[in-house]
Amino acid sequence: METDRLIEGVVKIRGYMRCGKTASMVALAVNEIKLGHFRPDKVISNVSIPSYGIEQKRNSEIIDFLARMKEEELRGWLILIDEADQLFSHRGYTGKQQSQVLVNIWQTMKLDNLIIYTMHEGLGVDLIFREATIMSLLPEITGDRIVIYTIDGRFGGDPYLLEIAPASEVFKLYDTKQTVY
Repeated sequence: METDRLIEGVVKIRGYMRCGKTASMVALAVNEIKLGHFRPDKVISNVSIPSYGIEQKRNSEIIDFLARMKEEELRGWLILIDEADQLFSHRGYTGKQQSQVLVNIWQTMKLDNLIIYTMHEGLGVDLIFREATIMSLLPEITGDRIVIYTIDGRFGGDPYLLEIAPASEVFKLYDTKQTVY
């Protein structure tokens, strides 16, 4: 199926601390909103983007949303999960609701939803979450630019995805020191 979308399904942004993971997630989300693929009132995120009216949700609210996503056929949502390796750790994510959440992640594209998540280099997310991931991205901050490279996935042949400049404008969209809770 052909699409004009830059990203779709479940997308991972990984890297070391302070490399631009969250900034890349916010920039990609804003790009999706500007292109009309999503409305700000159909974004659920554990990072706030005040200039777009997107308020920070607790991780428990994200999990609750994902648990209901398939059963209630929640369509057309952009789901942003910062530090998913803490929320869906590869070690110990085993409760019944947690397992259902992970199974529901497989339905993301069928429901016309998009999940963008970040994780730290060297850590991992649950196997089901990892297997549902279509594309992996690696950000790099160079001067006042954020360059996003594809590591693997559907666009595996093209290592360059997007350049965001100026990075300083992206950093103004969210609180870079806001903790995920």
